[in-house]
Amino acid sequence: MLTRLTAAIASATQPGGAGLAEAVLSITDTLVVVLDPQGRVVRFNPAAERLSGFSFEEVRGQVLWPFVLPEHEVAGVVQAFESLTAGDYPNRHENHWQTRSGELRYILWSNTALLDARGRVALVVATGVDVTREREERRARQETEDRFRALFEQSADGVVLLDPHDPEVPWRIVDCNEAFCRMNGYARDELVGQSVDLLHPYPMMAEEGGELFAWIREEGQVHGEGSHLHRDGTVFPIESASSVVTVGGRELILGQDRDIRDRKRTEEQLRLLAAQLAHDSQHDALTGLPNRTLLLDRLQVELRRAARDGRALSVIHLNLDGFRRVNDTLGHAVGDAVLREVARRLQEDVRPSDTVARLGGDEFVVLIPDVGGRPEAGGVARRLQAALAQPIDVDGQPVNVRGSMGVAVSPPDSSLPANLLRQADLAMTQAKREGKNGVQFFQKSLDAAVHGQLHLEARLRAALDAGGLHLHYQPQVDTTTGALLGFEALVRWTDTQLGLVSPARFIPLAEEAGLIGPLGAWVLDEACRQAAEWGLRVPIAVNVSALEVAQEDFTQRVHATLRRHGLDGGQLKLEITERLSVQDLQRAARQLAQLHGLGVQLSLDDFGTGQSSVSTLLQLPLNELKLDRSLITGVAESPIEQRVVSALISLGRSLNLTVIVEGVETPEQLRVLRDLGCGAVQGYLTGRPGPASMWTPHLGGPLPLNLPERSAGAGDGEPLLN
Repeated sequence: MLTRLTAAIASATQPGGAGLAEAVLSITDTLVVVLDPQGRVVRFNPAAERLSGFSFEEVRGQVLWPFVLPEHEVAGVVQAFESLTAGDYPNRHENHWQTRSGELRYILWSNTALLDARGRVALVVATGVDVTREREERRARQETEDRFRALFEQSADGVVLLDPHDPEVPWRIVDCNEAFCRMNGYARDELVGQSVDLLHPYPMMAEEGGELFAWIREEGQVHGEGSHLHRDGTVFPIESASSVVTVGGRELILGQDRDIRDRKRTEEQLRLLAAQLAHDSQHDALTGLPNRTLLLDRLQVELRRAARDGRALSVIHLNLDGFRRVNDTLGHAVGDAVLREVARRLQEDVRPSDTVARLGGDEFVVLIPDVGGRPEAGGVARRLQAALAQPIDVDGQPVNVRGSMGVAVSPPDSSLPANLLRQADLAMTQAKREGKNGVQFFQKSLDAAVHGQLHLEARLRAALDAGGLHLHYQPQVDTTTGALLGFEALVRWTDTQLGLVSPARFIPLAEEAGLIGPLGAWVLDEACRQAAEWGLRVPIAVNVSALEVAQEDFTQRVHATLRRHGLDGGQLKLEITERLSVQDLQRAARQLAQLHGLGVQLSLDDFGTGQSSVSTLLQLPLNELKLDRSLITGVAESPIEQRVVSALISLGRSLNLTVIVEGVETPEQLRVLRDLGCGAVQGYLTGRPGPASMWTPHLGGPLPLNLPERSAGAGDGEPLLN
């Protein structure tokens, strides 16, 4: 610019050169427009040409407005021009110029007039500066400030502007919004001008303000939690975000604070809930004792410590004997009270370093670290038994409990937590087998037995899936004529590896392994299929487990099986074991009443060997009693056994029930039973169990039986068949 101006001045000083004014107009970036009183262009300098896109020659003598003004601004500019020519000068005016390409630029004009000799306006001289950028920047700043003010005032959080440089008032409050005032309990005029330390429990800014300001400057924005002192004297937690801002050329701190009392309360509630859930996940809800999860954790720790210190530890697995009877007879509320008292007694009888855990039901485990070996562990187990010996008083009701205990000691037993627990469990099971209320130590032979059971279970599952089971049938006959009264279907299993497996071995296993349902369903289906194939007119008897009868869909399954094979209810007899609990009886009564309505005959098996025979007879809709073989072992020689059997037969007859005796093996037994009034028997004497093919040829007539003669003592006309 200086070079161009110098050249213009030099040119202006030469003879015949342009004048100095003309030179300046040519090089300046200021817009210079000279108009006559009618608005026609007299002068249009190069800067005006560059900005507008029009040359001086194009606009010379033309009214300027159509060339450079947006249509909506023409009227305003004309009005301002008329005021100027009327004597309102000098003045300033702002308006847009529209360039030839259509771009709008914002121009700040300084206007004045040149007068003629008579004092009238001869020319209007307008000098303009393009302030488009400055105006946009100012507008942007204004918008930013407006947005900031709106956010400042309307924010739900407390917002405060602080001056960290005030030498008299540490971190002086410059401004704050209504939310900030409300949060702290003050009016705005009570806060502005005060140190923000008014809101701190101690003079934090006076002591630490310099370090804090340096930190905010370095980070740009910092977040944290702190506390404020409310006007009422309470201290409450806040969450704060602070940053450096420049307002009006001053460096201030913008703070955004949030009252987090509710959040802290929620966090504390969640922390307590999490702690409770963590406790619950590791403790038994009924007794408060550690559960299996926590027991395994502690056992792992103690095993490592024992290995390091060269010490032994013991695990005692306790199972209450006959506890189910407590629940069944006295109710679950009493049962729960008994379990809580057992837990208390066990805890009182061990050291603080020992652990008493409840695994569920009536199973407890006691972990004894630092034990001297099996003798000491056995002593602890017997002491625990003694602690349970005294009756437990529940609302004036004395309840006696005993416990079978299994003990595993590491070493020499397993050093793995789960395995050590399993070994103690095996020992406890052995204690129950050997008469209950005893103490057994784990032996390696128990492991072998369990593995044998697991192998047997796997083979039984395979037999159920692959059809490795079959049925034998044993006749039930009239004691006088030998006429066929029915068949009992008896399940048999011949395994390719194990050979013939006794039902006394695999049926309890099926109940324990949860296979009794599939096994019973197969036996029922196969027996009904064979009865349909034979076209039997007498019922076929099938044994059912109490576990099966307790299932809600048992009646529907029996009915569906009968329909599938085209049988009516009278062609099926279900033999239910007498060894039922009170709850089993209640469920069985409902199910069996429905089956009785279908015509299915119901027989109570093993009668006379249980503990609640009379109650069983009264609760179940029975057709038949089946006396257990153990009742007639010596009936041929023993008058006492004869009287017992006679009484049971009389009981059945008084209840209008047929009585059948199983296990008859000798003619003498049959003769006595017939003389006692028993009309139906089953046993080796009248027919050994055999496959269906063995009995098919004899279905058309009497069975090939040689029944003994009826004794002379029987009175004529006495009914022998019930």
